[in-house]
Amino acid sequence: MSIIKIKLIEIEAPGFHVTLTVNDSKFDSIDGFLPPLPSELELSLSNWQLAYNQLGEVRKIATRISPKRIITISGLEERERVKTYINQWLDSDERRWRPIREELISVFSSLQNSESEIRVFLDVKNPKLRRLPWQEWSLLTSRFPQAEIAMRARGKGELKPYPSCSKIRVLLVVGKSAGINTNLDIEIVQKLQEKGAEVICLKQPSRENFANTLREESGFHIFIFSGHSRSEEDGTIGWISLNNSDELSIDEFKNSLRYVIDKGLQLAIFNSCDGLGLASQLAKLSLPRSIVMREPIPDEVAVKFLEYFFAEFTNNKSLFSSVHTARERLEYFEANYPGAMWLPTICIRESALNKPLTWQELTDHLIPTPKTSVSLLNKKTLFLLGVISLLVVGGVTWWLINGVKAPKEEVENLPFLPCPEQSTQFIPSRENQIKLTRCFAYISDVPNGNWLHGGSTTWAPIRSKVNQKIQEIFPEFKLSYKQHPTLPPGSGTGILMLIKGQISFSESSRPVTDDELQRARNRGFQLKQVPVAIDGIAIVVNHELDVADLTLKQLQDIYTGKIKNWGELGGANIKIIPYSRPLDSGTTPFFQENILNNKNFGKNVFFIPTTTQALREVTANKGGIYFATASELIPQCSVKPLAISYESAGSFVVPYKGEFVPPENCSEQLRNEPNLEAFENGTYPITRRLFVIVKKDASFDEKAGEAYGKLLLTDEGQKLIKEAGYSPIR
Repeated sequence: MSIIKIKLIEIEAPGFHVTLTVNDSKFDSIDGFLPPLPSELELSLSNWQLAYNQLGEVRKIATRISPKRIITISGLEERERVKTYINQWLDSDERRWRPIREELISVFSSLQNSESEIRVFLDVKNPKLRRLPWQEWSLLTSRFPQAEIAMRARGKGELKPYPSCSKIRVLLVVGKSAGINTNLDIEIVQKLQEKGAEVICLKQPSRENFANTLREESGFHIFIFSGHSRSEEDGTIGWISLNNSDELSIDEFKNSLRYVIDKGLQLAIFNSCDGLGLASQLAKLSLPRSIVMREPIPDEVAVKFLEYFFAEFTNNKSLFSSVHTARERLEYFEANYPGAMWLPTICIRESALNKPLTWQELTDHLIPTPKTSVSLLNKKTLFLLGVISLLVVGGVTWWLINGVKAPKEEVENLPFLPCPEQSTQFIPSRENQIKLTRCFAYISDVPNGNWLHGGSTTWAPIRSKVNQKIQEIFPEFKLSYKQHPTLPPGSGTGILMLIKGQISFSESSRPVTDDELQRARNRGFQLKQVPVAIDGIAIVVNHELDVADLTLKQLQDIYTGKIKNWGELGGANIKIIPYSRPLDSGTTPFFQENILNNKNFGKNVFFIPTTTQALREVTANKGGIYFATASELIPQCSVKPLAISYESAGSFVVPYKGEFVPPENCSEQLRNEPNLEAFENGTYPITRRLFVIVKKDASFDEKAGEAYGKLLLTDEGQKLIKEAGYSPIR
């Protein structure tokens, strides 16, 4: 086994100090210099990421919103440009880089006819360097194509001994799975039982179930996560969507994760999106190895990678070799998903490099199960055991025939019990059996008191539906909406009031920002966001305008001032008058970030304090256009919602349900309704999640916020959210 270590450190002079080390006495450590990333390489990598993330199957699992920039370039072309520019950069004739390159050529030449496994270990901190496809360097592909590259994961502490158990233990956690067929992942992992492994599968577990399983005394050898995940762009922090309502970071479960790592966890596999941040945080807890995806990965690609990897790994191939083979076998996906082969990435601590991980290695460290000799039992004992067994079998059989039905049958055959009209600690036995939280009345720990809350105006229909019902069940849990005395209502205003201690919890139509998180930390507490609903953003125009649809690019050009006349979009020669809520509204910064790609609004945009006023303006001006939550706009009779498409060649999706009700037929009894199905499945391009924001400071305010979030996530709460015009999140 040969290990080639390449360390790059960014220095003040533009470029990187490079140290090359080989674990072979024939070659000395050597230092050099690599020029900075060429702008062409950075641009081509960025364009490839943008083109890749616009692919339909990638969008479904990466996000429910539009890409940050709309482009029409080819992913295949950008992939080739990345390969061209990375080779131009790494084949540079810079005099201080040339010795490194020549030494590598010498190393590979000496190993070319060797059967030794080659591991290339990149020690880089720069996030752009970590996302580059280093495996495309022609020096590698031409001289030692079987070499696999791993990224250094920085951790502390000694490597832990293997778990003390008699079988290889594998924990599979299936998290939120919207747009993903996780059943295939489960089938692949469960096949490991044929190899003698013990597989524990948790499907969308609660936080408590997840933590308790991590703390099982026997420990686990391999941890696998399948579902939705994400990382910060710099690859430092990662989150997993544990279930339909809980998105959590590694930091939130660091004690339980440290426990399972200390028990001997050897490998974590995140067969999910963008896991560099997850690998980085787990390494800090002393995990030796991870396999992650550097970008969002389509479902079918993720499934095949897992299948190919375990086919190699259980055949006693090393971790490096197994990942390399599995990654290369994905090449037939390249036509549809250019760059798919770049995604699987090994992240490993330097201390684990010299300890090859194989299935046989795990097997060799198992503890044999003690065997009890039958000769130790006399005939009388065997006879008594036989009698007891018959009694037990007979009793169980009678119970199955005459006793209580299984939970599944009960769910199918018994009517749903109505929810109690007041708080109760009694939960019917059927509820206990199937373990579902259905009703407001069954939620415990709802604190008595007067609780102020505030924030997003998007939440108004939810508050009017839900709060009234909550008050009926919990009359001592008194909720009052508080508006800021000077600032306009909105998500940002509500979160600011929460941080300053002016309200107990807030509602938001966007995620908490880094700045808001830092402000909270400065005051000594964390902010938690609990997703409870999915909302669509509708685009409406004057009902007389002869334009029926827009692409996201056209919408961006309208609100940045690039397109100023409807005639440019096939309509009449009418000046476009764009309207928007102020930036304090959660909808407006969401729109700016995800539709305008963080560009400034055009000078032609009018900022209107409320949706009611904005609708009056659009109704009065034929060239008017406005965006807001679909539940507010779709039922309006005076405006026309537009169909939206990701791109001009794509399908245009309307934000309303069924046939459009024209203004002349619109009435109190007959109105357009939001297209909740399109919001839920992600086919409508502009959707987002709504959050309850909770202050984590062990106060009564925290208890109130937590209780409110739990109430909204019951079946009863989700039903009321749907009645308010929003898509339930579970």
